Amino acid sequence: MIKTASISLTKARLEILDLLENLRLKDKPYGQYNLSLNQSPDFYATCDAAIIRTIMGEDLKRSLAEEERQEWIEYINSYSNKDGIYDSDRHSEEHRYGTAMSALSPLGGQQKYPVSLYNKFNQLEDIESWLEKIDWSKQWAASHFFWGGMHCYSLSKHCKDEWKKNVFNWLDNELDSSTGWWRKGVPHFTTNEPLGGAAHIWPIYQHNNVIFPYPKQVIDSILALQKNDGSWISYGNYLDLDALYGLSYMSKLAPQYKTDEILAAVRKHGDLVIEKYDIKKIQELDMHLILAIVGEMGLLNQLDPERFVDDIQWSDIFSDIKLYNTKDVEAS
Repeated sequence: MIKTASISLTKARLEILDLLENLRLKDKPYGQYNLSLNQSPDFYATCDAAIIRTIMGEDLKRSLAEEERQEWIEYINSYSNKDGIYDSDRHSEEHRYGTAMSALSPLGGQQKYPVSLYNKFNQLEDIESWLEKIDWSKQWAASHFFWGGMHCYSLSKHCKDEWKKNVFNWLDNELDSSTGWWRKGVPHFTTNEPLGGAAHIWPIYQHNNVIFPYPKQVIDSILALQKNDGSWISYGNYLDLDALYGLSYMSKLAPQYKTDEILAAVRKHGDLVIEKYDIKKIQELDMHLILAIVGEMGLLNQLDPERFVDDIQWSDIFSDIKLYNTKDVEAS
């Protein structure tokens, strides 16, 4: 039986905004945030705060004073080296670049230096060799290289149509047509790898208006991975966000396919989120984990707005093109 419990995302949004304000350093230029109540400011804290506020429907270019907006942009860029790579001890260069892009875009900012990581794959002859270097057996983590690399570059003013065509040809040819997963013929280290990996690759299709070829197979694969408690791993895990994004995106490509099963899966997961949401526990998390929960609720707002209710439309970290304004953000 489908439950009818709901959650006020208006209340959740205000609670999370209060939490972010508690993490913001009031005696510093605007945009500096502690990573958590017990951790110092860092690159991911400041970027994730901008992304969280954007996902919850805030237009930072309108809501911030001009001085605040510029201070925030300058602080993000203070982490940039002259090669356009952002400093942090977390994740890869590509992931940090994609994260900076996702924060600077809604702020209306521009990077301080031209990015050098495009040089790894921006020539036609480098595409295949770069894609071959991805560990497709452990693609959940490895696909972060793609998300912050080829995906962001595909939206660059420097990217050519022929480059995109070659990338999409490679991706399409390497899909398993029975599951919709990458990469055919390569065993996955765990059952979660292809979902976590694909979620970081689908945006290049979505943002370039290129049709992903196997939406029905992906829907089947995601539904089969859902656990009895409604999660795909556990509440607040990024894989649950990945699954919801997959169901949201693929159902747009195959709008008549398994609509009842998709809604049942979404509502089963929604029951878990409604049960587990607790701002006191969220206060104990770091900013990057808070982003996962906010992104998850953003997708539930899109997929089941009758139960996840706000008068402001929420978005998510993957589909929201406002987070990927590469042409304007990249330094010339």
